[in-house]
Amino acid sequence: MAAFLLCLPMSQPADAFSLFGYHLWGEKEDDLSDQVIEPQTYTLDLTVKGEDGDVEDSVKSASALYRDREKPASGTAGLLARARGDYARILTALYSQARYGGVITISVNGRPLDALGAGDTLPADVPVALTVDPGPAYVFGAVRISNLPDYNTRETRRLDTPEDLGLVNGQPARSGIILKSEGSLISAWREFGYPKTSVTREIVADHANRTVDVDLNVDTGPYASFGAVTVEGTKRMDAGYVGYMTGVPVGEEYDPDVLKRARERLRRLEVFRSVTVSEAEAVGADGLLPIGVHVAERKRRLIGAEAKYSTIDGAEVGAYWVHRNLFGHAERLRIEGNVSGVNSTEYEDFSYLFATTFTRPGVFTPDTDLTARVEAKREEVDTYEEKSISGRIGLTHRFTEDLKLSSAVLVERSRIDDALGVNQYLLAALPTDLDYDSRDNKLDAHEGIHAQLEAEPFYEFYDSTIALRGRADLATYYAFDRDGRFVIAARAAVGSVAGPSLSAIPASRRFLAGGGGSIRGYSYQTVGIDLPNGKTTGGKSLIEGSLELRARVTDSIGLVPFVDVGTVGANAIPDFGDDIKIGVGLGLRYYTSLGPIRLDVAMPLDPGPDDSDFAFYVGIGQAF
Repeated sequence: MAAFLLCLPMSQPADAFSLFGYHLWGEKEDDLSDQVIEPQTYTLDLTVKGEDGDVEDSVKSASALYRDREKPASGTAGLLARARGDYARILTALYSQARYGGVITISVNGRPLDALGAGDTLPADVPVALTVDPGPAYVFGAVRISNLPDYNTRETRRLDTPEDLGLVNGQPARSGIILKSEGSLISAWREFGYPKTSVTREIVADHANRTVDVDLNVDTGPYASFGAVTVEGTKRMDAGYVGYMTGVPVGEEYDPDVLKRARERLRRLEVFRSVTVSEAEAVGADGLLPIGVHVAERKRRLIGAEAKYSTIDGAEVGAYWVHRNLFGHAERLRIEGNVSGVNSTEYEDFSYLFATTFTRPGVFTPDTDLTARVEAKREEVDTYEEKSISGRIGLTHRFTEDLKLSSAVLVERSRIDDALGVNQYLLAALPTDLDYDSRDNKLDAHEGIHAQLEAEPFYEFYDSTIALRGRADLATYYAFDRDGRFVIAARAAVGSVAGPSLSAIPASRRFLAGGGGSIRGYSYQTVGIDLPNGKTTGGKSLIEGSLELRARVTDSIGLVPFVDVGTVGANAIPDFGDDIKIGVGLGLRYYTSLGPIRLDVAMPLDPGPDDSDFAFYVGIGQAF
């Protein structure tokens, strides 16, 4: 038996989309190149002297004659313009490789480039010769930097010497190091409250000694504090509220990180299709730097739908309606519903969820959101059936772009039918979640970590029981190469419920494993505690782990061998001696602009009676 899962979300509008070379919707871009009036074809003979492969690669990347050698030029004038532009482009490439004495020679049809004019007639497939003699590599000689900041007054990364910037005497004098040094100096002074810092340079190449002397002069400009924030472009949004949500502290020292966070806050509101936060061109006589915000609002209402299908669980369909700006302060109202388990004509077997969520950003601080949610659902999995209605209200505070804390008050009434019988529950809980996410890409991470710590103390009124449910998740990523073509991804999770006996804990609060986000190869939520009557129920503890090697074999195709392990225990303290389930498999990735499309095939090594021999999982984004 095989399992197959397909997920097709349709939650965001798209102007056009193509997949696997097939156009799906929207306006199709014209695949033809810009029309050439008088096509002039040519053959290129490129010679880069020496044996340095990096230099040759740089020349090829910079040369328009080489890059566009398969494309005809627009007549003689177009070919000559392409060739003449190569002088500056290749010279810049040579400087980036510390070659300051290079010689570039270009001839067309056997004649020097300077001897030709736009009125000359050239034959088809005219021969073009491009010869580059990069010359020897130069090294840094004398280096002088004026006006370094006094790092003794700040806790920040120090740049005390030219060596800290990479300007090391005797090392290759790559032009990129000089430019990066200038950028580092400007960034450092901006962090010190000088937003209009500039750097002037004097570069002298000594061809006799093959050295490059560097003189960087830093002009900090005036010290500045934040001035007034002005907002333009609002229609239904309250302009004063938009200024408040930037969090820019008027009168305090200028800090570029404050402006970066201001942009992120406004983007998170989901109200604007574009956000620009800019500084005034000059610091005022009062030492204040005004800040301008320009926004363009999105449509206020959004309708979305999603569909999923599994050969085991059947179909799932859902829809939602969102109002993104109820009262001018980016208040969001979301009404949603879905029906799942549609693999029969018996509607009594369906699972469903109906919910309404209200979110008010910027309560107490610009980084604090208030959320209220009412939900009614029926959920049926292989191990239990739950009918519940709940309401919650809580706050989410974002400390940094990577770290946020959420906490809420939850009241829930439920009826659960599982292997331990039919029980009614009325509980109050305080679910709290601390989330740290430094991944470079949420759908296809190459570096960073994602850590979550969840704690939910709850009190059940009918049996007067108190319990604490906790879970910790950690995922980390390591790329073996600069381009991230080979990445090791690892995930671990541990959970525990402390307090009453197993039977006194609602089945929805016990731990189960299995499925696409857990132990692949095993059916969803079927790995638990096996009872003497042959049924399975959730446990009081959980241990899970996953390991993947993500190998990108071409620009668009990748292979991912993986292994998942996990176990569920009857006691609050996880026990590695419990029955450990292992799933192994191989994944295929097709990389698109939306993210990698994932196809995983997994096999359980110790399948239960209800498990398939193997399972398929399809989705957008990596498994974790």
